Amino acid sequence: MKTGILLIHGFSGSYNDFKPLAELLVNIYGADSVKNISLPGHIGGDVFEFDEEKFIEYISMGISSFRKQNRRIAIIGHSTGGNLALSFIHRDHYFPDLLILAGTPYIIDSSAYNRWIDHRKDRIEIPFSSVAGMVSMINRTARQSYDCSDKNLILLTGEKDKLVLPSDAFSWKTKFHNAKTHLVIAPQAGHDIFNGSVNSYSIDIVMRAIADIYDNCNYDISKLVSVEPDAQEFIQSSPFSKKHLNISPGVKVLTGSHTELNPAPVNDPLFANIEITTRCNFRCKYCARAFINKEGADMDMETYKRILDLLPHAYRVTLVGLGEPILHPRITEFIEIAKSLKRRVGLVTNASLMDGIISKELISAGLDSIAFSIDTVNQDAASSVRNGTDVEKIIINIRRFVEIAGSGRPIAKAVFTALSAETIPYFHELINTVSTLGVDIMMLTDLNFTHNLKDAIWQTADNELVKYIRNGVKNAFKNNLPVLSVHALEEFGLRQRYKDFLLLPPDQLFHRSARRQYCLSPWQTVPVDVNGNITMCDCQPENRVGNILTDPFNKIWRGDLMAAYRKRMISDDPPDACRICPRF
Repeated sequence: MKTGILLIHGFSGSYNDFKPLAELLVNIYGADSVKNISLPGHIGGDVFEFDEEKFIEYISMGISSFRKQNRRIAIIGHSTGGNLALSFIHRDHYFPDLLILAGTPYIIDSSAYNRWIDHRKDRIEIPFSSVAGMVSMINRTARQSYDCSDKNLILLTGEKDKLVLPSDAFSWKTKFHNAKTHLVIAPQAGHDIFNGSVNSYSIDIVMRAIADIYDNCNYDISKLVSVEPDAQEFIQSSPFSKKHLNISPGVKVLTGSHTELNPAPVNDPLFANIEITTRCNFRCKYCARAFINKEGADMDMETYKRILDLLPHAYRVTLVGLGEPILHPRITEFIEIAKSLKRRVGLVTNASLMDGIISKELISAGLDSIAFSIDTVNQDAASSVRNGTDVEKIIINIRRFVEIAGSGRPIAKAVFTALSAETIPYFHELINTVSTLGVDIMMLTDLNFTHNLKDAIWQTADNELVKYIRNGVKNAFKNNLPVLSVHALEEFGLRQRYKDFLLLPPDQLFHRSARRQYCLSPWQTVPVDVNGNITMCDCQPENRVGNILTDPFNKIWRGDLMAAYRKRMISDDPPDACRICPRF
């Protein structure tokens, strides 16, 4: 279905305020799909009488022509053009498929009025009667509420807008009911948000949103929902995510469709691994913290919300990174916020801080899955490889969590283990203990960072070690503990499909590949650190490719750096980091 895009400038602005954006939209969607209107009396940039009825009629004509052509409609209102769009919406009881309010004023009080006077300095004087009409219209649209009927709303504001403060965008959020609302702050941008040297971020936001409503066919996700029922609620909450899920490599694998991996994927990321803190109570020998120097810091709540808004199609959100998430004092709020957006929320933890109170709070917050990171249950070995570990306390904490979780809704519970030359002698002891914890699965891997190569077991595996691992895994299966390969990390519907990813034969733990066979991470997962930095993948936290808060997302996700890396991944000469990775 074609798209109709209506651009509405502000009363004291002109159609030139949209010029770079309008030109790009026309190049992609065609001139018949874009109406960059000039409000009556604004030809040549002059401003005449404020005539709300005449403006609304002009907007209505543009929308009517699109509706007659049965197009999906997007309205983008800049400054008071956003208020005029809202006045039209309220009068005609019509809400478009997508509404973007860019730098739209909320309430004009004395402070806002003085900012406007300063903004208009040295420009054509506007009659007082027109100013009064404009102010009245703005304040009226701010007092009204709008039923959006599950349509998409983006509140776009410039970080350095001195006319319409970013706080206005936050205020607008309260006025829309049943909307899929995303708040986006364009870094360094002022009020003229689509022009100038810092316009790329704002334009990127608009182009991503338009692309979603343009290409939103009736994709069949029945297979996904059959193995992952939570996806149904997410799609109902975020209908434009259906496309991104359907065309993602993971879902194509699930449905048995042909999976062609391209350097620049069409789909946005479906999995977001978010680091909410860099503080940790352990000093693990094989953690990336051993070679990446990061000061202790917690992500603030507004940054977290902005990241989720910028990743509208990230169905699965996992709190994980180079810190212990439970150390964040507001961790339950982080879970609740993602759950309010119908995301599936997971957590990776060392389990050392999980007393009964925090366990209940995590469950009540809506946690869907939890992975306990345990490499060994031998205290001496644990003290060596994971300094700070109290094995007995961790075992008690996990058992208590499993017991508390058992009385409520299903929560996926796993133990994640990275074996090393130092912990492999205690592998059977680990299996015997984990088998008694009541977790659903155990996931087993080898070390993967370059600096850990000397302690990775795959390089020194002999027949005796292979036999030793086989016996341990066999014992786990006998005790009804499924042991999975790391190839299952990004699979959909793992609860029902776990048998497809059992570590069989167990010696695949030692296999490495010269060509990509399994890893889909750079095609569907985005790791975001505490400062908003995005890295190539979780296995390369030192390989930064951009910042989601300051760089246009398309420039990161489909940009040269990631495209070149993906191209190498699917070539005959993959990157060294992939060659040594068990997931590859």
